[in-house]
Amino acid sequence: MKKDRQSDDSLAAWADQVLKQLPPRPAPASLAPRVLAALARQQVLPWYRQPWFVWPRHIQILAALASAVIIGLGVWFILPQADSVNLVSAKQAVSQFETVREAHATAEILKSLGSAIVLVVKSLDGWLLAGVLAAFALVWSTTIGLGTACWRLASGSR
Repeated sequence: MKKDRQSDDSLAAWADQVLKQLPPRPAPASLAPRVLAALARQQVLPWYRQPWFVWPRHIQILAALASAVIIGLGVWFILPQADSVNLVSAKQAVSQFETVREAHATAEILKSLGSAIVLVVKSLDGWLLAGVLAAFALVWSTTIGLGTACWRLASGSR
């Protein structure tokens, strides 16, 4: 284990030395004019077309308040308005519901879902089902592979 660490350190030192000996690369001649043109275009934009963090502070506060009001109104109108009588009766109904009935209802739902899946599979053509399963397997394996590659890149392991 120590030999691997020492060889990695010597390799890193050698690569660092070689890279430091390289001459600096000059920037392309077109870089500075492009950067200056992009900055000029951004400065010409009115405040409302620039990023939110560049807006004047008082307008940022007004925008945040307006967003909070809109979200609050959305929640107010979307959620049902329940009064105390409905809440009490709902609590009583839930407390009186028996566990056996819940289990029976859950079993019936699962049985219905299973029957629906069997009907869908029976109605599909064999080649179509094989194609769907192959596509699912391809997507799944691609996701696993990409996740592994991203993890290795992020963690620096090989």
